[in-house]
Amino acid sequence: MLTTKQNITKKSKKSTFRKISEWLHLWLGLTSGVIVFIVCLTGGIWTWRYETWYFTEPYQRVTALDKPYLIPSEIEKKVQDYFDKKGLKDAEITGINYGKPGKSALIFYHPDSLKFAQLYVNPYTAEILQDKSEAATAEKFFIFIRAGHRFLWLPQKIGSPIVGAACIIFVITMITGLIWWFPLKWTKKTREKSFKVKWSASWKRLNIDLHNVFGFYSLLFVMLLTITGIMFTFRWFEHGVFRTLTWKAPAEKSYDPPTSDTITTVDTHSVNIEDKIWERMHQKYGDRYGKISIDFPEKSNDSYQVMAQFGDGTLIYNNAVHYFDKISGKELLSKGERARPYSSLSLGEKIYRMDFDIHTGQILGLPTKIIAFIACIIGASLPITGFIIWYNRKWGKRNKKVYRKSQVDGAE
Repeated sequence: MLTTKQNITKKSKKSTFRKISEWLHLWLGLTSGVIVFIVCLTGGIWTWRYETWYFTEPYQRVTALDKPYLIPSEIEKKVQDYFDKKGLKDAEITGINYGKPGKSALIFYHPDSLKFAQLYVNPYTAEILQDKSEAATAEKFFIFIRAGHRFLWLPQKIGSPIVGAACIIFVITMITGLIWWFPLKWTKKTREKSFKVKWSASWKRLNIDLHNVFGFYSLLFVMLLTITGIMFTFRWFEHGVFRTLTWKAPAEKSYDPPTSDTITTVDTHSVNIEDKIWERMHQKYGDRYGKISIDFPEKSNDSYQVMAQFGDGTLIYNNAVHYFDKISGKELLSKGERARPYSSLSLGEKIYRMDFDIHTGQILGLPTKIIAFIACIIGASLPITGFIIWYNRKWGKRNKKVYRKSQVDGAE
């Protein structure tokens, strides 16, 4: 048994820096714990939104055929026939998306001046598979999950800064937690405590191991997900990350779409502009694209905006954005930052553009989604296991003494 003098000597080995770190870890963790739990849990669930939508909405899938897709004008004609049969005289098509083989084409349209709807169409036959005027059940669920993840189901102006502040606190908590985790002496015993979970231990010891060991192994991933998430809340933080990665100021405009020349006239019998754009994109990217989105002009001087996304069609970081004149179909140049080809960016700019895909875990497909999901679940567990550790240390022994005393009193 240690004497009082030995206890004092043992405690005095901790530096002031370490004591402050441990104090910050405890109280910052307790302060932000509930919010961190909600944000991490909802983030883990939201990771699987695309997979859930794909399997719960069968109209997103078609049988892949060994023949080319129909050109936009042919699909638009069938869609217009559908509008006529439905009595949608004022319906206006605003865009069309082509996906990889096996996926439906998607038509965006306005049934009237106020509403917005989608049509899922077979890209080989133009058969209307689903008229979607409102979100499906699974989609509504993930909208609810995202609202909790981003705003705690509060108004955006209130919830967003609260979430962002809690995430900054969480980053500090993780750093101070690593300091607390780091053993004062590296021995066989401390290594086992730091890197291994003793599954056969008592539940209190197991809870400590789950907090310390799982927290250590997931630290890098949880930290990365948290930092990339803060960038969506605070502009100053986003700009700071950009300056750190690129050593230059961020561009004033992310998107600067060029306008169409309203004076230009062309032969009205010439090829359909959407067909011309689709053929050009298909020739340029072949089978490498995951999705090609053609957004139609809405105003008189608007241009066509075309986005080619690669991988499974959900990746954002390496997409290619093109603009085309609405009359001539001529490709237009944009000065916007997001219009710059990914291949032309510096290393720092490439990493910066990966922000959303890193944050959602979709950067490398299924493997990184699994990692992001596990990291989120561990992140959600840390406030719980940490609270239990604090509670047991502060009140656990006291309650145990009271329980034993009551047993003794009862026996008497």
